[in-house]
Amino acid sequence: MLIRRAELRLAFTAGLTNAFALLSGLPFGYYAPLAVLAVCTGSYGGSLALGRQRLLGSLLGAAILLVAYGGLKDLPLPLGMAVALGALRLFGGALGLQVGYKVGGMIVVMGWLVHDDQLAAWIPLRLFWTAFGILTALLSLRLFWPARASAASLQGYATLLRDLALALEAAADPQPHRRERRRQLRTQLVSQRRLEVQVTNELGSRPEHHPLHQLLQVLDDCCSRLIVSSDSLGRQGAWTDLPPALGDLHQAQADLLGALAQRLRLWAEQLETPGEPLPPPPSQPMAIPDRWMTLERRLADPDLCSASPGLSLEGLQHNASRLTLCSLALRTLETGERRWRGLAGVDARSAAVQRGRDASQRSRR
Repeated sequence: MLIRRAELRLAFTAGLTNAFALLSGLPFGYYAPLAVLAVCTGSYGGSLALGRQRLLGSLLGAAILLVAYGGLKDLPLPLGMAVALGALRLFGGALGLQVGYKVGGMIVVMGWLVHDDQLAAWIPLRLFWTAFGILTALLSLRLFWPARASAASLQGYATLLRDLALALEAAADPQPHRRERRRQLRTQLVSQRRLEVQVTNELGSRPEHHPLHQLLQVLDDCCSRLIVSSDSLGRQGAWTDLPPALGDLHQAQADLLGALAQRLRLWAEQLETPGEPLPPPPSQPMAIPDRWMTLERRLADPDLCSASPGLSLEGLQHNASRLTLCSLALRTLETGERRWRGLAGVDARSAAVQRGRDASQRSRR
C-alpha cells in the first residue's frame, strides 16, 4: 500500500491547517502546519506528549527571549546568545523538557536575529499558531481515523500472545527451538513496554488507577513469565531416563502446552474484541488436559520413585525441571486470567454504580 491512513491523515490535517491560516489573514500562519508536522506522530498518546513538550518549550523560549534581549542586547551578539541558550537549557532541564529544546532555541535565535524589531507581535502570533497546530493535530488523531496508543498496545499484545503460543507448542518438541524466536519474543515485549508510556499519556493524570493500565500490567507480567518458561523449556531438550511408570509423561506435557497455546490464542482474540474500557475476558475457565491432571496425581504418590529404580539422579532432576516449568506456565496463565476477570468485574460494578447515579439525577430533575 503506497499511501497509508496515517500519511493521508497527516497531509489532510496539515493542508487544512495551512488553508485556515491563509484565510485568516494573520501573519506567520505557516507555524501552524509546521506544528502539525512536528506533533502528529503515530498515536494520540505520543502526539499529546510531543504537544506538551513543544508548547512548553515555546513558552520557555519566548520568556527567555524577552528577558535576555531586553537585558543583554548591549553585549556582543555571540555572548548574549550563548547566555540565553544556556538559560534555556538550565530552565528546560528543571522543567523536564526532552524534545522542547529545539523549538525553544529556534524562538530565541530567530527572535533575536530576524524578528528583533517586531517581537511584540511575533511572539504572541508564534505561540498562537503553535498551539492551534497542536490542537488540530490532536483532534485529527481523535476524530479522523483515530490512532490510540491503547488500541495499538492491545493489538501488539495480541500478536505477542500468538507468537508465544507457537513458542509453547515448539517447546513440547524434544528438540530445542531456535534462538531467533526467543530473541524475537523479548524484542516484542520491550516494544510493548516502550508503548506503555504513550498509553499512560492517554489515560490522564492517574493512569495507574485505570482498569486498562492495570490490564496491560497483567499482560506484561504474564508474557514475561511465559517467555522465560518457553525459553527454559527450549533449552532443556528431550526427556531422559523415563521409567515405565512415567512413559506417558512427554504426552502429558505436550497436551498441557498445546492447551496453553490454544488459551493464549483465545486471549488474543479477546484483546481484539471491542470493549470499553476493557476487552472482555474469556467467558469460560480453562480446561486442563486429563493426561496432565492424571500425571500430577501420580507424581504425588511417594512410592513412585522407589518403584522406579532405573531413574537416575540426573534424569530425575532434568525431568523435574521440565515439569516445574510446565506447572509455572499453567499457574501464570491461570493467575493472569483471574486478575483479568477481577478487573472486568470491578469495571462492571463501577459502570452499574454510575448508571444508578445518572438515573437518580434524572429522577430528581
